[in-house]
Amino acid sequence: MENCKDKTNSQHSEIYLNAIDSLQVGIDYFMRDSSYSSRKHAIMTVFHAIELFLKEQLHRVNPLLIYRDIDKPVKDDSITVGAKEAMNRLDNLGLGLFKQSREVIEKMQGRRNRIEHHRYDHKDEDNQTLSDSLAFILFFVGEVLNERLDNDLTPERLRAIQDHVYDRQDLYWIASHRLERWMHQHWPQWNEEETDTPDEFRGTLDCPICRQEFLVIGYHERPFCFCCNTDIDAAECECCGRSYLAEKTCCEYEEQAQK
Repeated sequence: MENCKDKTNSQHSEIYLNAIDSLQVGIDYFMRDSSYSSRKHAIMTVFHAIELFLKEQLHRVNPLLIYRDIDKPVKDDSITVGAKEAMNRLDNLGLGLFKQSREVIEKMQGRRNRIEHHRYDHKDEDNQTLSDSLAFILFFVGEVLNERLDNDLTPERLRAIQDHVYDRQDLYWIASHRLERWMHQHWPQWNEEETDTPDEFRGTLDCPICRQEFLVIGYHERPFCFCCNTDIDAAECECCGRSYLAEKTCCEYEEQAQK
């Protein structure tokens, strides 16, 4: 699978970019298969991504907070905090995680420590542990760091995570929340108690990838699906009004053109 999107002109910190790199490697191992080697490396790299995302939040408050001893001069080899220390510092700053999130991270850290300091015991529950960890990353990056993973990961990787950690009903409600939040940002005066959608909104279309009615065209640089949570290379047929992948031709439009 291709690498994450080009970051040459990114304004993100090196910590964030490092986290994204570990995340994409972990996803690839996780989605490859459930073999001993794949699960082992998925646990190592996904936990590394979590640890770096926590440090990223500290870094945004004050870059010194990522270091274990903030009273010493900062050098290239200065020791930084681990996941537990990072969570404790966030607690002290009033930015603590939910209890459930801490439990997910601590369980993942326990599995990582076992691998790093002893051996990997291939357990069936590791699949759920990884799924819970990826769900935490989706929440933390989107809701706490206010970043969009569709800007940093390929659509294939992002869909793979979402399809694995959410069931169909979860995806529907999450997509509905994303769409509603976007409409409020785009039309601040919109009152959802008076109308279901803003008067100026043309409405959604079926996404040709996930087949859910959460695709919007004409409001972003490229068509965007709030269920896939990423750009979609789609177009709206001038003949039948349906959406289709831009690399293909809508069957109804093609039939009309051939007549």
